[in-house]
Amino acid sequence: MTPPAVSHRDLDLLADRGRWHDLLSFAATADAGPADERQEVAHVVALEAPAQIAAAAAELFPDDDKGYPGPLWEVVAQNHTWRELSPHLTNPRTRHLVAHTRVLHGEDLRAATGLEPQLLGAPLCLEHWEAANWYSTVDISDYDRTGRVGCTIWAWPSYLEDPLPLPTTTVRSAQHDAVPLLDELSSATRASAFHGTAWEAASMVAIDQARMPRGQRWQGLRGREGAQVPFADVYSSLVHLATGAGPYARPTGQALGRTALWRALAAMADVTPAADPHNVTVFVERLRCVVWQEPDDEIWYLHLAMEDPEQGIAWVLTGNDFD
Repeated sequence: MTPPAVSHRDLDLLADRGRWHDLLSFAATADAGPADERQEVAHVVALEAPAQIAAAAAELFPDDDKGYPGPLWEVVAQNHTWRELSPHLTNPRTRHLVAHTRVLHGEDLRAATGLEPQLLGAPLCLEHWEAANWYSTVDISDYDRTGRVGCTIWAWPSYLEDPLPLPTTTVRSAQHDAVPLLDELSSATRASAFHGTAWEAASMVAIDQARMPRGQRWQGLRGREGAQVPFADVYSSLVHLATGAGPYARPTGQALGRTALWRALAAMADVTPAADPHNVTVFVERLRCVVWQEPDDEIWYLHLAMEDPEQGIAWVLTGNDFD
């Protein structure tokens, strides 16, 4: 029997038969079909093919970080270890993004060869405060042949433990190089900095229900109470936020979210993280974080003030998005 010709229409049949070389050739050939069809074929090859072929598929669209249904460098890292993929990855950027995705899956790649920590600015293993509440089974999307399985959202805080009233105070705004980087984490949030404590900074930006129209007010003091939390508790939501995740949005992979967050933290601490990630860890460990809720919070929201007592500066990141 003559095998079927390679086409996007027969993708499932060809994948079931293991015709990975043929599918890779189709995905790599510009005039074989529309780019979106070839990218879907590359997705299945990167997801299911043996490591050498999967790695080749992952490098076909190296500049597309929001490809459907997900960036190929995140897809290929789902079912293959770094040891399996490393000999076959030649594109430097794809190679590093795959490596950092495997780090988020729990691998320690500090001893790996051919990787430059400075390229993405994040360490090649999870620091303890990253790993504390990061669960790869829920914090990285699973992929099947047709798309993403599950949803990584940014939503913090879900509740306030031992809430206290936010102080009634006025503190001065601060100019700080980290503010633009925090702003760049997401278009749905806004960043600012103040001279003062996290509690004071939170009070400066939290919604005051007394000034809201009566029909928009919630019962109680939501929006004027806060709670202190460890930075590790908020970490996963910050990574998800930095991927561009949101209603109707097409996010990038978690490795880019993590590296964007590391750049912001390094600027807050005024250190170079890739040279010595321990400096960022020292900074994170002394952060005092305060969170609060606001009346219109639904699914996508984050309200966080982060204070460095050594600098006397508190940074605020707050916002929400709606379906």
